[in-house]
Amino acid sequence: MPQCCVPCCLNRSESKQLKKLSFYRFPCDEKQKRKWLQSIRRKNFYPNCNSRVCSWHFPNGKAAGPSRFAWNEAKVFQFPDPQSHTSKKREQSPPVDSIADRQRTKEMATQTPSTVVLQVENDILKKENEMLRKQLETQKQTFSFNQISSNSARVQYFTGLPDSATVFFLEALLNKFELQHHSDWTVKCMPLIDQLLMTLMKLRLNCGHTDLATRFNCSTATVTNICTTIVSTLYEILYVGFLEGNIPSKEENQTSLPDCFRPFPNCRLVLDCTEVAVCNTERLDEQCQLYSQYKRRTTLKALIGVSPNGVITFSSDLYGGSASDKEITADCGLLQYLKPGDMVMADKDFTIREILPKGVSLNTPSILVNGQFTQEEANNNMLISSARIHVVRSIQRLKLFSILDHVPYQFRKNINKILKVCVCLTNMQTPILNDIQ
Repeated sequence: MPQCCVPCCLNRSESKQLKKLSFYRFPCDEKQKRKWLQSIRRKNFYPNCNSRVCSWHFPNGKAAGPSRFAWNEAKVFQFPDPQSHTSKKREQSPPVDSIADRQRTKEMATQTPSTVVLQVENDILKKENEMLRKQLETQKQTFSFNQISSNSARVQYFTGLPDSATVFFLEALLNKFELQHHSDWTVKCMPLIDQLLMTLMKLRLNCGHTDLATRFNCSTATVTNICTTIVSTLYEILYVGFLEGNIPSKEENQTSLPDCFRPFPNCRLVLDCTEVAVCNTERLDEQCQLYSQYKRRTTLKALIGVSPNGVITFSSDLYGGSASDKEITADCGLLQYLKPGDMVMADKDFTIREILPKGVSLNTPSILVNGQFTQEEANNNMLISSARIHVVRSIQRLKLFSILDHVPYQFRKNINKILKVCVCLTNMQTPILNDIQ
């Protein structure tokens, strides 16, 4: 291991505190070598191929030669060129200008080797402190996941996910895929974890592009590129890779059937529809297709299927708000997954009994006909309501992603991916039913 050959200097390359020091060989040029030997003041010494001088003695760089030593740290001496046409008088040290300087020089000459080491460490720490100070000034203007990762309540507020471990899990999934950016350029101005945070904030809080650009110190074009890219990638990973077509059978549901579904052991799915507000269009024919009589505005409508344990296991694409529940159920592809012996549960407005596959039953609350329910109808309605309430709660959780309150114009083309990513993120929250027996 190299060790500095300067007298009173104990710097070695293996010292953990001195990792940033370099150890220089003596120059091959004889003139430069004599200059170095004259500077270090080591008697009866001639360097070999293993002789080194540490970089602490070179405050002005290697080219300037060594000039800082324990005996002259207060002043840096300048040595003349031996070949210059100057008088050959004996070189003298610069005069000490004051009593304070003389005392300082005397103290430095009597420093112990350990003091020199401490001085080197102090110089290194000063440089590190300055570097960290500059980094901190930059981070003050940028919102990052590090600022909220230790607080689960803040993580849940900004992302809709229960804790930072879930966010890091999504980051790990994204790291395994090569992101295909929406724009023609790759985002390199922020780490992936902060790109994921930006996208989750867009879904959870529906922050404006200018708001996100200000928080993350980037342009609005970068916001669009990041959010569109991350949403598309999460759609492929979470929905296509895990959820699509994987509706649990009634036998699988029975392994985690909550008490409220004990009267309905063959229930496969509980169905309901949800609507997403959208802007009006300029074309009247499109606006008529989007207008919802129930919401009294232009909306998009999707069918949601929830398993008895409260997990969303099916989501259709979004249809115009004027489409009926029956039309969406018939067109969305759900019926192909239903098998004879299955039962689906829905609200009384779901008139889908005649389009269900053979052997699949529909259980809905009884409709009031003669002005009063029978005792059997009342009891059945109560059991259905106590079971269906969990579907309502699942959809309420889904609608906590505020982007589904009103779809921004920039994401109109990707709204189906956004809805299904929000469905997957809803399933990653804490279970609705904690007391499944």
